[in-house]
Amino acid sequence: MEWLNNPIIWSTLGGGALLWAITMRLSSRPATKELAQEREKNRHFMAACHITRDAIFVIDDEKNLLYANPAAEQLCDIKDVRTLKKIENKLEFYLSEEGKWLPLSTLLERHRLRRNSETSQFKNLEMGREKRAQVTLEIHTLPPASRGTFRAHHVLVIHDSSCEKKLFDLHHLNTLSGLPNQYKAFSDITAMTARGSKDNRFAVMIIELDEASRLRSLMGYAEMDSIITHIANTLRQLSDNPRISVYHLHYVNFMLVLKQPESIEEIYSIFDQFQLQLQEHYNILQNKQKLTFSAGVSLFPNNNALFSLINNAFAALAQAQEEGRGHLVLASREMDKKVDHELLLNTEIEKGLENREFKLYFQPLYDTKDQSLVGAEVLLRWHHPERGLLMPDLFVPIAEKSGLILNIGKYVIEESLKHLKSWNSFGFPPLSLNLNLSLRELESQEFMTHLTQMLYQYDIGESRLKFEITEHTTMLNPALTQQKLSEIRQLGIGIALDDFGTGYSSFAHLAEFPIETLKIDRSFVTGLTQDNGKQNIVSTITKLGHSLGMTIVAEGVETKEEATMLASFGVDYLQGYYFSRPLPQLEFQYLLSHSR
Repeated sequence: MEWLNNPIIWSTLGGGALLWAITMRLSSRPATKELAQEREKNRHFMAACHITRDAIFVIDDEKNLLYANPAAEQLCDIKDVRTLKKIENKLEFYLSEEGKWLPLSTLLERHRLRRNSETSQFKNLEMGREKRAQVTLEIHTLPPASRGTFRAHHVLVIHDSSCEKKLFDLHHLNTLSGLPNQYKAFSDITAMTARGSKDNRFAVMIIELDEASRLRSLMGYAEMDSIITHIANTLRQLSDNPRISVYHLHYVNFMLVLKQPESIEEIYSIFDQFQLQLQEHYNILQNKQKLTFSAGVSLFPNNNALFSLINNAFAALAQAQEEGRGHLVLASREMDKKVDHELLLNTEIEKGLENREFKLYFQPLYDTKDQSLVGAEVLLRWHHPERGLLMPDLFVPIAEKSGLILNIGKYVIEESLKHLKSWNSFGFPPLSLNLNLSLRELESQEFMTHLTQMLYQYDIGESRLKFEITEHTTMLNPALTQQKLSEIRQLGIGIALDDFGTGYSSFAHLAEFPIETLKIDRSFVTGLTQDNGKQNIVSTITKLGHSLGMTIVAEGVETKEEATMLASFGVDYLQGYYFSRPLPQLEFQYLLSHSR
């Protein structure tokens, strides 16, 4: 093949495709030294052609095959073939945008019609009707001036781009759902914000499956993955609307971007449509449960930067989750301030724990039989260096959202055990301490590990700790609550149900939990002496509780008359301002020392 003896210029460009041009020399025969150098270059080039995985063909004007490298020979099973016509059935390409198969001759003709281009590149083609592979076809035409008397006319390169597609998918698609991922979402939103037109409006909606952690703990990863995939497929149907783009950010977080929303009502309508399509009920531990979702929305150009849009949408999502299951909240400027406040407070909580600014207060519990001090509920107060004394309702909800409630809980447990150990050494009368327990702590294995370590470290003998859990918390995740409370009881720690009567628990339901104490909510105690209905409720709760072997505590007692009536109903212990307000450590110790 005489054309191979001419200088060849080649390079590897974007996408890994081998683009090269054969330059024919029209001048006189080169000197012997130059010829030797050119042949050496040709040898290197031929070695590269021999080992590359790209299929390379060289043809003339009549489509006679002048050269095919080993990859091309393998692709088309070439044996002594001298014309493309004999293998053209193996060189068909599927164009997805046109939805049909085209022979190589058609693509050569399209290349020819591009009169001002010596090189054409056809991307995202498919080859092989039975086993398709994604390829890129490049056609390079040698200019007439460079051909001389040689026949070489077209150089064809077929590059298998499947690997590039796999890498692209890995980088841009969520591996579980196949939807565009966070990287792609951020890239697309950045491009959209850069357009800067007055009419450029869009909404970013972040959707999260409600109570996902609880569902995963009950159902297991495999079943949870199938649910997430089903959610993704439902969202994918929404993307049939050209104004809606769908992304899968994290395991249970999805994003919708709605271009040119017609109104706020349209945004709500799309969310409601999605919820309706996913109103399946799943059998979870033999209980049917409906999937619900919360969503937060931010708008462009109200928020004009990528992370402003994302952060505000997540802040709105958090607000939606606080309002309950199945809510959508639109981000506002007030929400920005709230987010800033919460971020600052979280930082201050961490610093406050390090500096021991949190102090335990103790509200005494008294026995109705002999008015003796038998225990106390542990309450937390924050002695903030700038804001003064802060009550729990100002920082506990924020700590629960951020997870810092776990750090606070560890601190309260250790401090409580320290005090019990100290009071034992002082010879004070034995008493129990009641600590409030959140669902976040129950769900954390770290909490259980820390609790076990602290009980071992302080070794106060028969445990006199008792955890109070609200009726609402037991209803959020009954199976997990039952399991964790049983583990706590095995450590010798008592369980009290707080705020009883404010939720929807039945005594039959309560019998499933290892609860030994019921605390009647203060709303039933306030005005008790003038309300026959409340009297009947408290009396009934007391009798039924005792029939289940439970101890009954009434909180919020503020008058002697209330205390007398509760005692007459058989309530075992009383707590409230009639006896004592919550006391700091030293005052409570003084009370203890005078109660012998």
